[in-house]
Amino acid sequence: MAGRIPEVDLDAWSKASDAERNLIAAELDAALRSTGMFLASGHGVPRAVIEDFRDTARRFFALSRDVKARYAIEAAYDGGWLEMHPPGGVGVPVGEGEAAPSAPDLHESFYVGPGHRTGDEQRDRFNYPANRWPVELPELRAAADAYTTHMVRVVQVVNEVLAFTLGLPEDFFTSRAQRATWTQNASWYPSYSSIGEVARGQFRNGPHTDLGTVTLLSRQRGVGGLQAWDEEDWFSPPFSPDSLIVNLGDLMERWTDGRWRALKHRVLPPSPTAPDEELLSLVFFFETDPDTLIEPLTVPAGGGLGLSPVYARRNVLEKLGVSPDSIPGVEA
Repeated sequence: MAGRIPEVDLDAWSKASDAERNLIAAELDAALRSTGMFLASGHGVPRAVIEDFRDTARRFFALSRDVKARYAIEAAYDGGWLEMHPPGGVGVPVGEGEAAPSAPDLHESFYVGPGHRTGDEQRDRFNYPANRWPVELPELRAAADAYTTHMVRVVQVVNEVLAFTLGLPEDFFTSRAQRATWTQNASWYPSYSSIGEVARGQFRNGPHTDLGTVTLLSRQRGVGGLQAWDEEDWFSPPFSPDSLIVNLGDLMERWTDGRWRALKHRVLPPSPTAPDEELLSLVFFFETDPDTLIEPLTVPAGGGLGLSPVYARRNVLEKLGVSPDSIPGVEA
């Protein structure tokens, strides 16, 4: 299975001829149809920037619970600290054959979003919620800003690759993502020795798909690490320390009318075979401009499932459990 997950060198892509790109795109298209994942190398994100954000986020999670609680999120779409996630994520089903966990997922998260402002207080609250930076660790903001600046750049390159692969104009996705909604998540997975016995069916992160268009993941290798679903079985994706994992979310599956699939994935529970293993993942969830109408592409670009159109941010918020009547902006 690992051989079916391609690695796209984004720097080489930028210099490639159309003929060379067509060869890359054919392999990429096959992977996105079957699994919804690929690796991105040549992304230009300095390792020092990645490790500085990871190390600084780890220092935040090491603060006392009382301190972290001052920055607790107040809504499902909010910025700040989340102590434990609901089983399987918010509003998304677990995978085939999986019983819903009876206990929360075993990780903490810290959420950061873009600083866009429209002047409409209600729109901004739902689309661009204010970030909550801990005064006890001022360097976290600088580390997060440096990292997310690169993520915004890289995801637009990925969007151009995806557009080419679909035979669309290169700016098809980027032109619809000028003031995009996104969430940068630092997720800390504590060790087995610090948690103790894990409940049956409990995960570090239960089976789910992401809600947006594209997710960029910087992960660490671990015994209790990432697994993906390919409609046959769970498998561990290839690990490359210098690459980002790119996986597609629900909005992209809808946008391609089912040609490409949202990646179903999970993070295994901490294992007694590696009792001191703790991991910290950096997860960039990208959407698109909030009022974008996601109209499923027609054949040949689209998959022909006949999915219905949705407004991007409204669709995400409803899956997060927000009442449709409270969401400002475009009509449902």
